Amino acid sequence: MITRKIRRAQHGCFGELLGTWETSEMDIVKIKLWVPDQVALNEILSAAKVSLDCGSPRRDETGNFVITLYATKAEAKKIAALKYRHELDEKYGEVLAERQKEVSKTDRFKGGKVKPQGLGIKK
Repeated sequence: MITRKIRRAQHGCFGELLGTWETSEMDIVKIKLWVPDQVALNEILSAAKVSLDCGSPRRDETGNFVITLYATKAEAKKIAALKYRHELDEKYGEVLAERQKEVSKTDRFKGGKVKPQGLGIKK
């Protein structure tokens, strides 16, 4: 049931939401959170504006769901204030900024004039 709730709350994966947040230069925190049940998930999702990681959550050895959230630093503080076990990676935005520097800025499809090639396996 918690998996369904996460899928409903997910308006898209984190990568799709990156461009929609009004943040300063990569002001993004990665939050690993241990959630016991759907009631806790509802509390978390209503407490702050976050993006969920793609995929189904996994359970740890104690039976808690382990989920990954992404949020601005201000929203991450709201999550940290809740009573649930969490780990914050406040350097995550810096890692993203470094990785974006590695991405090419050229349009390899030349505005749609060049068709993509390759294996292109659809799932």
